[in-house]
Amino acid sequence: MQIETFFSVSHQVSLFLMSVLLGAAMGVVYDCFRVLRIVFPPAAKSGAVLVQDIVFWLIYGFAFFCYATLAARGEIRFFIFFGSLIGFVLYILTLGNFITGILRRLFSAIYGTLRKVYSAIIEPIVNLLRKKCQKARSVFVGSNENAENNEVSEKMT
Repeated sequence: MQIETFFSVSHQVSLFLMSVLLGAAMGVVYDCFRVLRIVFPPAAKSGAVLVQDIVFWLIYGFAFFCYATLAARGEIRFFIFFGSLIGFVLYILTLGNFITGILRRLFSAIYGTLRKVYSAIIEPIVNLLRKKCQKARSVFVGSNENAENNEVSEKMT
């Protein structure tokens, strides 16, 4: 039995259509990162955007590599790359805004819930620990200052 060394036209068409789906799936991943930038605006001003972009492209590259390895026998063809790009652009231009709205509401709800949990549980503990630390600090710093004052007064006499 001889191994087939080329793709038939029907196989190329199916590879192209699956790569369009891969591009659309990567559009969803991109929207997740985009929504994170919207929901957490201070992160957009820091280096987090750079890190998100690098992570996104690593995910895209890994997904493309896996697709090419599993579906296209490890061959990277231009039409596969082009199909992935078309799927990504079509997703962003069509369903992207709709999915972004859904993800934005979902992430905002999660953020709001985490904020309430923080305010109800963690913030009181942090405030209590802060007060205890201030009291302990005043005791230790005060005792140190008293000891220094006693040493100075003993040297003067």
